[in-house]
Amino acid sequence: MVIPLSSWNDTPTKQAILEFVMAVKDKSHANYVEPKERIATFDNDGTLWCEKPVVNQLARVLDQVAADARANPDLLQKPLYRATVDNDTAWFEMYSASDKLQELIAMILEIGVGWTVDEVETRALAWLETARHPRFKLPYTQVIYQPMLELIDYLHENDFRVFICSGGGMDFMRVFVEEIFNIPRDRTIGSNMKLAWEYRDGKPLLVRQLGIVEPFNVGAGKPINIQLHIGRPPILTGGNSNGDIEMMEFAAVSGKPYLNLLVHHDDCDREYAYDRSAERALVMAKERNWNIISMKRDWARIFPQ
Repeated sequence: MVIPLSSWNDTPTKQAILEFVMAVKDKSHANYVEPKERIATFDNDGTLWCEKPVVNQLARVLDQVAADARANPDLLQKPLYRATVDNDTAWFEMYSASDKLQELIAMILEIGVGWTVDEVETRALAWLETARHPRFKLPYTQVIYQPMLELIDYLHENDFRVFICSGGGMDFMRVFVEEIFNIPRDRTIGSNMKLAWEYRDGKPLLVRQLGIVEPFNVGAGKPINIQLHIGRPPILTGGNSNGDIEMMEFAAVSGKPYLNLLVHHDDCDREYAYDRSAERALVMAKERNWNIISMKRDWARIFPQ
């Protein structure tokens, strides 16, 4: 028999997860929840895989930005291009914060304008095959959190439907979610660029346009998009930042038993230690008895390798 959550230390956090899942699947328990209502939603960046020094989708975009700047130096007049070429980490730290993330997304929108949906996936796959994390020297698809992979599998085994609900681009995430997280691509909720149905050489194609499909999938956008995409609130959520608060609140007001899990990055030796963009979430988690996952305390290992 496979031991569930084997990469988790035996802490109260692990016990809370096991007890919650056992309760909602037990028909004789007061907290039983029917399988059709066992919905779990997880943020991606910083919750399921490493998001430092910058979120991985941004790292892909920055590689494209650097290449474009080399080909056309006039682009260096734009802040995003200048910060990329100058490796201005402070600038990116500021704009990667959840309260400014939408501004950063707006800056990079024009980069993909005119690409077809197929081109977006082809470019993303090509980058994922060759790019390496600057600190860990691993493919980005391997800087994923082994304990969270085990949690996803455990939920699947207990008749949960598991969804990604992230501020990242939905088209980018769909490229890898099935392979590395075992989550179907149609269970991916994210931010989206506008699309148009166009004809090129007589062939109909979906083509990226300038602009985001509202709402942006951070903060209040998460419960809205969950409702639009799933039609039911989650009873289990996982996040790591202020941008996940509203998703957790959605679970809390669902009228069902619920479990909110907030990943706290507090292990600088094995990953990173930071509270930025999670300050409010950490306070609320303590006030509302949401479960805070300490990477240092709760996880026996972080990455699969």
